[in-house]
Amino acid sequence: MNGKALLADEVGLGKTIEVGMILKEMQYRDTTDSVLILTPAQLAKQWQGEMREKFGLEYICNYDDEFEGFDSHDQIIASIDTAKSDRYRSTVLARDWDVLVLDEAHYVKNEQTERYDLIDRLTYRYAFFLTATPIQNDVTDLYNIVSLLRPGLFGTRETFKHYFINSSQETLINTTELKDRLAEVMIRNRRAETDIDFTDRHIDTRTFDPTPNEEELYRLVSDYVTGAYSRDGGQKLVLMLLQKEVVSSPAALRHTIEKRLHEQNELTHRDELRTIVDQIDSIDTVTKQDRLRDIVEEARSHVEKGRVIVFTQFRATQQELLSSLAEDGYTVHAFHGGHSSEEKEAIVEDFRREGGILVSTDAMNEGRNLQFCNIMVNYDLPWNPMKVEQRIGRVHRIGQDRDVFIFNMALNDTIEEYVLEKLYHKIDLFQQTVGELSTILSRLEESGSSFEDEIFERLVNADSEVDLENDFDAMAVDLTEQQALADKMEEFNDDVFSGFDLGTDQAVDLGDGQRGE
Repeated sequence: MNGKALLADEVGLGKTIEVGMILKEMQYRDTTDSVLILTPAQLAKQWQGEMREKFGLEYICNYDDEFEGFDSHDQIIASIDTAKSDRYRSTVLARDWDVLVLDEAHYVKNEQTERYDLIDRLTYRYAFFLTATPIQNDVTDLYNIVSLLRPGLFGTRETFKHYFINSSQETLINTTELKDRLAEVMIRNRRAETDIDFTDRHIDTRTFDPTPNEEELYRLVSDYVTGAYSRDGGQKLVLMLLQKEVVSSPAALRHTIEKRLHEQNELTHRDELRTIVDQIDSIDTVTKQDRLRDIVEEARSHVEKGRVIVFTQFRATQQELLSSLAEDGYTVHAFHGGHSSEEKEAIVEDFRREGGILVSTDAMNEGRNLQFCNIMVNYDLPWNPMKVEQRIGRVHRIGQDRDVFIFNMALNDTIEEYVLEKLYHKIDLFQQTVGELSTILSRLEESGSSFEDEIFERLVNADSEVDLENDFDAMAVDLTEQQALADKMEEFNDDVFSGFDLGTDQAVDLGDGQRGE
């Protein structure tokens, strides 16, 4: 493929590993002095870990303290948005790179964006683009991505549309030639063609009635958040944080409230905040903390070494859980973003060897492989479904040989229960793949609104519990419609790529009597 390929395997089939194999081989051949790997921000550290752990390839990441810029290192992994930023753009474009790797290449499908412009202007010798969804909205997405890799392969955009798409843009024409040209640049493997047998995923959602004191605390925080937002629309992220913390733990909430009290000068706000602190002081029983013991005890009696991973979004909650579980005699391990890379490796190894309970923040999302554990607890739930799936992906992945059990915990009549029951279960979140979720969420976010923003707006603008329930039902309907569109696009993808099986007996003829290797 002349050193430029689009790796378009379906989700979960190891495109990152394929690139690692290529980069390792190129290292052996001494053909890569400078390598630039561009990824979405949340995947940069995951790439760094995969390259190090599986191939012994050391790359500096733009999130490392040691990172000094794109002209100071030869092996770099960075978020594409960092690379295109005003601070770094000129430096990135000034270099002649030996290898460019672009993950989630569908993010550059729009030629009007700065991301597209950056890739279009980069100078490189070899390039590998990765995406499980080369087509997200229409077949011109594929044209834009391929044209970055192999300019001229499809001619002009107008020629491409005229020759390969009918006037309604709903069906393809000249598909044989389309596939022949794709074969020059694209490799695509399908999950159905592999021997990979993913184990089953079992979901157990447990909701609990809060104590009267917990219920009153939730009411006070919700009233404060709604009032503060309606009064001045102020500090949306902080208000959103409070609404998440109140269903996680009083300890997490206290930290933010006391910080806000310290910063807040307006008297009415201070009175409300002090009332919340007083209510936190009145809580002597944390319902979810007590109920977590039930789940942990079940695991200890049925699973080797009683291994359980417990996820929380907040360090204060993590500390409370670690102390409580340790007092009950459990072997506990803490994992959070404050640990160094070496410390994280040691923590995971201790957990593997000793068993017990690993209580982790979402720092664990950074590419950790934990197939030796098959029980996971969402102690509190992120509002972003992709983060939930990333948590589950730590244990439910290639190499897991046991069924995976996911426990979700929520307090009744709280935003957490609404998100869980009204949204996540209605869109069948827990049985979907990252790719499916990505397609659904990207359609929502193209409107300029994030999933978390949508949830928060519904929460603060509802006039009553009935209104809130109706709003969440409406959001579930919207997501279902997005899912239907995603399914329709997947059918279209299947039509484009059907029979496209390079390296098999049905491989596309490349025109010179050779089959694709």
